Amino acid sequence: MPNLSIAAYAPLSEPSAIHHQPTIAPLTTLPHRLRAAHSSQFQPFVPPSPASLGRARPARHYPRTSRWVRRLLYTSAALGTLYLVDVNPVTPPRHRGPCAHLASASSAERLFDLLRSNGGLYLKIGQAIAMQSAIMPPEFQKMFARMFDDAPQNDWEDVERVIREDFGKSPEEVFGVSFRGEEGKGVMEKVARASASVAQVHWARLPDGREVAIKVQKREIAQQ
Repeated sequence: MPNLSIAAYAPLSEPSAIHHQPTIAPLTTLPHRLRAAHSSQFQPFVPPSPASLGRARPARHYPRTSRWVRRLLYTSAALGTLYLVDVNPVTPPRHRGPCAHLASASSAERLFDLLRSNGGLYLKIGQAIAMQSAIMPPEFQKMFARMFDDAPQNDWEDVERVIREDFGKSPEEVFGVSFRGEEGKGVMEKVARASASVAQVHWARLPDGREVAIKVQKREIAQQ
């Protein structure tokens, strides 16, 4: 059976009615053409190969920083809660009297003792607070002004442990000093002459007679 096709015809007696209308293709050939057009326009997506993407950069991790920030947030939240409890903001200011100043002093002392006892980077935070003391209550200004000249010192056992961990030798072997007064050896003070938030300074005289200041990093810095 021949394929069915559709065409337009006009009577031969009326030549003007004949026009050039294209003949519609047979119905049986339409699906093949549609499939060909579909396959040429839409291609399946091929993902790129891992080799073409290049080498990925290693992810950066901040375990120590995140732990330090988390501790700071917890401490700030706890001290802020205690401060609000002490101040009692529900009570009108005219009825508070001197209690508000006592509450500020108590909160400042708590925060100062906490940062000072932890030392190291926490002491640095206290110094940063002291530098911005103009925006804080007067009680905080007076308390945190001590952060710059009242840093706690590490014991000599901690100082000796840091020197051994860094050099693998005792302070006597590293600097040529003696704590028993041996001749031909230098001397070194076990008590620091100055102490800051990150390190402390010990005076020493080397065997050649030179006086030096030995700056030793505090042991807790490596743990913070």
